[in-house]
Amino acid sequence: MTAKDGEARGWRARWVGRENERRRMAYEAALQAWHRRDEELRQLYTEAEEPIQQAETPAGLPVQLDDDEIVLAVEPAAELVEVTARHTAGLPTATLTVVPLEDGSTPQRRGISVVDAGTAVVTDRRLIIVGRDEQEEWPYAQVAGIAHHPGDPFTLLHAKSPGRIRGVRVPRAAVSAFRLRLTVAYADATGAREALLDRLDDAVVDHWHDKPPGPAPATPADAPLTARLVRPALVTAVAVALAIAAVASVVHGSLPDRPVIGMKVDGGTRVEPTGPGLPSASTGLGAPGSSSTPSATGTTSDPPPGAAPGTAAPTSAPTTSATTPPAVGGPTNPPSSPRATGTPAPTSPSPTPADLCGAPANPYGYNYCGGSYVYDPASDVCDYFACVDNLWNGNGYLVQCEDGLTSRTGMKGGGCAEHGGLRRPIYAA
Repeated sequence: MTAKDGEARGWRARWVGRENERRRMAYEAALQAWHRRDEELRQLYTEAEEPIQQAETPAGLPVQLDDDEIVLAVEPAAELVEVTARHTAGLPTATLTVVPLEDGSTPQRRGISVVDAGTAVVTDRRLIIVGRDEQEEWPYAQVAGIAHHPGDPFTLLHAKSPGRIRGVRVPRAAVSAFRLRLTVAYADATGAREALLDRLDDAVVDHWHDKPPGPAPATPADAPLTARLVRPALVTAVAVALAIAAVASVVHGSLPDRPVIGMKVDGGTRVEPTGPGLPSASTGLGAPGSSSTPSATGTTSDPPPGAAPGTAAPTSAPTTSATTPPAVGGPTNPPSSPRATGTPAPTSPSPTPADLCGAPANPYGYNYCGGSYVYDPASDVCDYFACVDNLWNGNGYLVQCEDGLTSRTGMKGGGCAEHGGLRRPIYAA
């Protein structure tokens, strides 16, 4: 199996498996929530069709009822709430319907304050709240509309006369039955029972049309390039590469700016130690065909015994400096490039791999198969790859754009923003 096959069938296939499992679980959770709400809406519609039975009146109810007044619901753990700001976002609007609370909803924190707590009594004529400090009641004939909050178990009752807006909050476990009995009692008192059933039927139909669709299966083509780093081996390789780059930058920053005794400038950018038994530096920076040979006898030598440290020993021939031109016909230094000077090009390029996965033949082993990202490309990379004009403006790694040109990440707007987008990275074997 080639590296290309491993890329297509390995990390992409694993990403597809994980992504399809995630989509399946999200769909099943949404479908369960949809079924639960559908059953609640249908149950509300069924109960709204039936005549509401008289609730059992608890002994010692602190409410003075009329002789023929019927108690429909009693909630002993109710709160009297009041709207503190009419223009607060999120407050419910008055409408003749009742729906269950939304799943995972958050309570209304702004615009509502609790005034008192006590017992809420729903009758066929009015809603009464008997609190510790005061008693509030709303005769249905004086109510302009009922507003149930979809995410918080409180209901506001808008009076026909101007004034403050108040309402009732009940525990979540009792809110469904309490709201239904209150809304049906209000609809019966105002002659709007049929209109309420029509609204509930519309809510059932609208919810049926909102059934979540099945998830679309993920394909290998959908896999992002970042999913490749999920493999532990690649994560380790990237971490090691970053550590090596950091160490190289520190070492480069600690080198002297000028040659010192016993050291020789190589290509004008590196300082290498020389001496007896040490090979001399090559005359060209990574020049193809150059070879390292032992330095001539007498070129450099250790300081004589008794000499002070740092004193140059006598030489029989002058050393080659950074400004000495190469011999006629010999290799020459490559032209300067905008690359970072802290990482020189290799002196002997790696052999061209047998399969570059479609990449142009080059002496550096750059390919589309896999390996490490090329953060410091060779200065003559554009002799082998078709490059964008502003290649050296980027400070990232080499990539291939959709139009086939070679660019780098780290550019403003993206290295391939004007070339059809990113196609794939370029690797070094």
